[in-house]
Amino acid sequence: MVYLNPGGFNFGSTNLDGYGISNIVFAIVYTIFLYAACIYLWLQRQHPIVKMRKVGLMLLSVLVIHVFCFMVFTVYTMNGAWPCAVEFWAMNLYLPIGIGLWQAQNQQLIIVSREQTEMISSQPVYRPLLPTRGRGMGTPTYWFWRFKIWYRSISTQGKYEGFVLVGMIVQFTVSMIVYNISRKFNRYGVVSHHTTPGLCRRGWEWVPSIVWQFLWNYFFGPYLLWNIRMIRDIYNWRLQTIIAVVAGLPGTPLWLAALYTEKFGPINKYWLPAMWLIPGMMAMEIVTVAFPIHQILKHKRAARGIHHALSTFDHKGFDCSHDSITPGSSLATGGSLKQNTKGRMFSMESLDECLSGNHDSLQVYSSCMELNGENIIFLTKVLDFRLTCQQAFHKTCQSSADFRRARRDMFRKALSIFVTLVHSRTATYPINIESPIYNRLESIFGPATALVAICKTVSRTSSLETSSSSATPWDDLPDSQTLSPVASPAPEFPSFPMHSLAKAHSKYDSDDGNGSSEHIIGIGEHEVAGPPRGGMEMVPDPFDGVKVPSEFDENVFDAAYKSIRYMVWSETWQRFMVWKAKAGNESIGRAL
Repeated sequence: MVYLNPGGFNFGSTNLDGYGISNIVFAIVYTIFLYAACIYLWLQRQHPIVKMRKVGLMLLSVLVIHVFCFMVFTVYTMNGAWPCAVEFWAMNLYLPIGIGLWQAQNQQLIIVSREQTEMISSQPVYRPLLPTRGRGMGTPTYWFWRFKIWYRSISTQGKYEGFVLVGMIVQFTVSMIVYNISRKFNRYGVVSHHTTPGLCRRGWEWVPSIVWQFLWNYFFGPYLLWNIRMIRDIYNWRLQTIIAVVAGLPGTPLWLAALYTEKFGPINKYWLPAMWLIPGMMAMEIVTVAFPIHQILKHKRAARGIHHALSTFDHKGFDCSHDSITPGSSLATGGSLKQNTKGRMFSMESLDECLSGNHDSLQVYSSCMELNGENIIFLTKVLDFRLTCQQAFHKTCQSSADFRRARRDMFRKALSIFVTLVHSRTATYPINIESPIYNRLESIFGPATALVAICKTVSRTSSLETSSSSATPWDDLPDSQTLSPVASPAPEFPSFPMHSLAKAHSKYDSDDGNGSSEHIIGIGEHEVAGPPRGGMEMVPDPFDGVKVPSEFDENVFDAAYKSIRYMVWSETWQRFMVWKAKAGNESIGRAL
């Protein structure tokens, strides 16, 4: 029979009874498993499933929450050994800050979902690079201007994290004021009275510690659930959020009842008031680390299955020419709608046919359910780029001047793809490619990116008096002074529009047709005016100073295209076809 101290939590000697020892053992074992899970996720931080969740902020929130949980698990065993002030700061710092960090990282779900949905109907955007600071400290106007550019360039997630940081500062300030004015925690206070250790843990001083928990579980959390009600992601991110919010609902009212109601006295001897918050906190910790780990293991298991299937097909001598793998002769080139089973996959030719034709359904599935629509956009943009290059280089070039003009135009179009979909600092959602491939593209497009994607410093007056071509320097083709004159003007080819996140408006303009004649749009100097320095002229077209690298040609994106194409084929395409088959079967069943 397990011994249980009849006095329970009574501020006496250490409770080393069976219940107290069990609390310590459970806290240690749970901490080991939780830290092991956090280490595993950190080692897998480059995995797309983990990377989209802002793994650093996610793990920090879990670790901060767990400090509070571990202290609560040890309170009964310590039996009042923790000073009242230590418990006060644990409740007022670790609990609200941990919840705030978790709230900030989980907001990524609704932000990613909305931005991915916008990618379906609008063109990709880029994040402008901040200009480097000049010599000297600068005037207050200069720093205000830099702050305005910075605020317009940061993402929605960054702004939300800023609001959470402000809330943390307010929480710390209020806690510091309460701690210093109350005589329960010090001798120089002005309110309350010195009291016993038991009464010290009650009173109005503890109410601010639970405010963030209350607001999250009863206002911010349900509001987030309402916003994500239509999300159907394959990673169960929405389900994770629902579990975390629902599990924390009983915590706050039970904590208040246990702290300020005498009827909870017999229960408080063994189950202390703060322990009513533990189930909700543990649910937040477990779902935060368990769901991503489950998805990673599921992804690796599927990858091993694909690798095994490919090895089997290679061993049997199936045709794998032209970088296309067609496992299973029963799968037609257009793609069968049968459910994907072990050893049978949908062909890569079916993916190529979809990308070359009507890929709207694949784009919607990738953006709304897998939250990686940038991969499909990149593949289709590269295909359009190749077709445009073939038309420019092989059909319209009549002389060397035509060739130079066409090559320069193609570099503009390729640069828009790199800036909006590849570059790690400017792309909203950069594609996931190998480091050698990225480094090669960076060496080709990096200098041009630094010139065209950086925020410019211009005067207020000159920016309003100049033509629109100065504000959007890539809208116009190079003039005759830049390129050699030609006998006949070269035809204009459709280019890929690129919009800056620093624009004042939040909606992205896009043409209805696929053959847009809009060229790359730079940072909007009309909206972001520099500090008044008097007489400063407009910055000339930055592209005039860019030399097209000799390594650039129509095959510049081939390596990245093959990498993303294989990833989409082995993962997204297989799941999409299975989902499409199930959706078709369900619609047929409803019709019957």
